[in-house]
Amino acid sequence: MDTIPSDEVKTVAAVAAAVPERAVEVLDTTMRIHELSIERASIVAYLQKISPDKQEIALVHLLEVGVTELLARRERFQH
Repeated sequence: MDTIPSDEVKTVAAVAAAVPERAVEVLDTTMRIHELSIERASIVAYLQKISPDKQEIALVHLLEVGVTELLARRERFQH
């Protein structure tokens, strides 16, 4: 019978504990995205036109613009 050394069990447990339950974690001052799949053709097409080394910051900008627009819309509809 094969056994797993206790060091390997501890490593597997540590990795399992480190894997988040959700793809998006919103923390106090940051947000983390893990293995998130976005299946929106317009978003994918936009990011495909951007150099791979700039896609991460482009996604952050997309989020900033989107949040700004959503907040402005909510403000307009509240009055």
